[in-house]
Amino acid sequence: MIVRACSLTMLLAVASVISPMRSFAEPTDAPKFKRDVLPILQSHCVRCHGPKKQESRIRLDNLSTDLFNNRAAAENWHEVLNVLNAGEMPPKDEKPLSAEQRKILTRWVSAAINAAIEAGRKTDGRVVLRRLNRVEYQNTMFDLLGLKMDYDRDLPPDAVSADGFHNNGRSLRMSALQLEYYLQTARRALDRVIVVGPAPKVYDYEFTESNVDGWLGDPQRANRLGRQQQFLAKMVKDYPEEGEFLVRVKLTAELKENIGHPLLEVSVGYRPDTKILFREFDLVEITSPDEQTFEFRDRIENYPLPVRGQGKYPGLVVRARNVYDDGSPLPKGKKEKKGKKKEKKKGKVFPDEPALPTLMIQTVEFHGPVFDQWPPELHRRILFESPLREKDEAAYVAEVLQRFMRRTFRRPVEKAEVTRMVEFYKSIRPEFPTFEETIRETLAMVLIQPDFLFLVEPAGDNKRAISDWELASRLSYFLWSTMPDDRLMELAASGKLHEPKVYSAEVDRMIADARSSRFVDQFTEQWLRLNVVDAVAVSREYYPKFDDKLKTDMRGETQAYFGELLRQNLSGLNLLSSDFTMLNEPLAKHYGVEGVFGHTFRRVGLKPEQHRGGLLGHASVLLSNSTGADSHAVRRAVWIRDRLLNDPPAPPPPDVPPLDEADPKFLKLSVREQLKIHRGTEACASCHNGIDPWGIALENFDAVGLWRDEIRRKVGKKMETLPVNAADVLPNGHKLDGPDNLRDYLVKERKDDFARSLVARLLTYAVGRRLELSDQVAIDDLTGKFAADGYRMRDLIHKIVGSESFQTK
Repeated sequence: MIVRACSLTMLLAVASVISPMRSFAEPTDAPKFKRDVLPILQSHCVRCHGPKKQESRIRLDNLSTDLFNNRAAAENWHEVLNVLNAGEMPPKDEKPLSAEQRKILTRWVSAAINAAIEAGRKTDGRVVLRRLNRVEYQNTMFDLLGLKMDYDRDLPPDAVSADGFHNNGRSLRMSALQLEYYLQTARRALDRVIVVGPAPKVYDYEFTESNVDGWLGDPQRANRLGRQQQFLAKMVKDYPEEGEFLVRVKLTAELKENIGHPLLEVSVGYRPDTKILFREFDLVEITSPDEQTFEFRDRIENYPLPVRGQGKYPGLVVRARNVYDDGSPLPKGKKEKKGKKKEKKKGKVFPDEPALPTLMIQTVEFHGPVFDQWPPELHRRILFESPLREKDEAAYVAEVLQRFMRRTFRRPVEKAEVTRMVEFYKSIRPEFPTFEETIRETLAMVLIQPDFLFLVEPAGDNKRAISDWELASRLSYFLWSTMPDDRLMELAASGKLHEPKVYSAEVDRMIADARSSRFVDQFTEQWLRLNVVDAVAVSREYYPKFDDKLKTDMRGETQAYFGELLRQNLSGLNLLSSDFTMLNEPLAKHYGVEGVFGHTFRRVGLKPEQHRGGLLGHASVLLSNSTGADSHAVRRAVWIRDRLLNDPPAPPPPDVPPLDEADPKFLKLSVREQLKIHRGTEACASCHNGIDPWGIALENFDAVGLWRDEIRRKVGKKMETLPVNAADVLPNGHKLDGPDNLRDYLVKERKDDFARSLVARLLTYAVGRRLELSDQVAIDDLTGKFAADGYRMRDLIHKIVGSESFQTK
């Protein structure tokens, strides 16, 4: 009996501390293993899963029957039950099980699993102590201090769990060096938030035209911005190097029909010499021709700053551009004759492009540092006015710490905790010349405490319901990837957050909030492995016109699509097949979909002949599972089984022979014919029979996700074509023929598997840990409710939040 991949998520785990160790007793009312089960395994399974041979690296003749204390054994037995229930084993070429034998096996395995679940119910399914990951730390520090800064700049990459997530508590380690980085980051941030000394000088500028000469690339400097014009405003000597600054742009736009809108890009930087260093603000899509004013705020420390007195091109530059591009060839410019001094600043002159949208810059202003009063607001949020400040410094410090630590620790703080930090303040006060510098260092120490860097939920010997404060943090880090806001904190303080009607209303509020895009982006990127898109180098030989900027739009489609299903509470089965997707103009052009204009993603209906419905038509999925030159049937197949069905095939053994891609005769074969040869090897056939058909069905999509009827392949120095063959047969005898047929099969025959997989992935992400066998009851319950509710996505989030797995510690 061949057992498929065993790394499922709904499996038994030994808690980080189990004391005393429990023994597992075989259920009394089930068949006996040695008497009833082992003989069946020896007669039907051991030939492929015994001492001489272990298909899929599984050996059954000596597999432990102690499912409580042996996690690996529990995983394997759970998978045995899956393949038995699915009727996938034994394979067709092996002696089949009788009805009685199948009954004995399924009864014993089911009873053993259920007994292990019951035995571990009081302690299993515990959320481990979990450090904030990079994204959560970045968002939390910003929300806590209100300061824009690259908080995660010096932090190492987060480890990825076996499930593909970055928020698994067991994977998120902490080292002494990493703790030092956290301390340095806290100090860097607090140096900017808490100020010392008098108010700095403010610099104010207004520019009505470019004032830069000798710019790299010699672009046309102008107020009317097409694709090759720039507005460049330079401040040579007088500009701030610290604090918040403001750029204000007043403009009008000339819009065109049946084409996209102009895109305003504002950036700040300088020219060192032979290169240009800029950092851009987020793009703004200009959808109205009327005069408008746009403001851009940030900290000047976050931008490239010239070193005063050095370089051939001194000064800080504000640049405004229209970066809309329809992809047409750029017209050539000509050098303007150098006449009057003023004309030297114009650079090259490019022909007008009357069919494209333009921007007309009226004025560009620069102001900095900007503040309503001194000290600034962020300073006053922490060091607030109080009569204690002048009368009793220690008492004032305690008052400051009480407020700050409550927000930082995301819960009420004990008097002893505050006192400890006050004593720290007192101990270092002689080392610093000012009160502000001393309190900075004290608050920096607060920001490296475990109660801030970790999601701390005190645990006892048995599972318990989480407190309102813990629920507030679980909700906020699940749906916003950040600390609870004031509303959640108020509800936690009132003791009402644990009430179903209250937390249900909060879930709706949080999903409607713009911050829920963090959940959408993080979950989809990790679940669907969208980050691989950027790692695939698209072949210029096969796709000479491909623009790497399109990769961002590919990922954007998938993330916007998931967000649409969530916010509109649509069926999750749309992830498998649907009659719409989310497109913007660049991606629509790539797909050949007409009538989509603008940078913003919006819902676009699909025709059957476009073959785009569902994730399997998304370029993000197709490109990330390609070679960059052509499709890759095996990668796409593994992705479907792993990411969509939670049924990953076993990794290939080390002695698997490679495809003979160097042989010209081999290259002339279709992918299906190549893989058929591969399956002719005994070492490969057992796995590839259950893998290849899933990917072959997507052969109509090339590496960059475009539909094709012919495959282009370079053989020697020549580019040859061969017809697409997207038909193959699954091990269960079902024939797959093309992506549309594959989608139909998934919706009609495998929707229950997909629903269970999606539930498991979402629950894993929500609780920040690997699921255990004890979570199987919750998975069954959630999956049943998900189906009964019409597979609606927002309803599923509500059910997960209300589940025992989410609500207990």
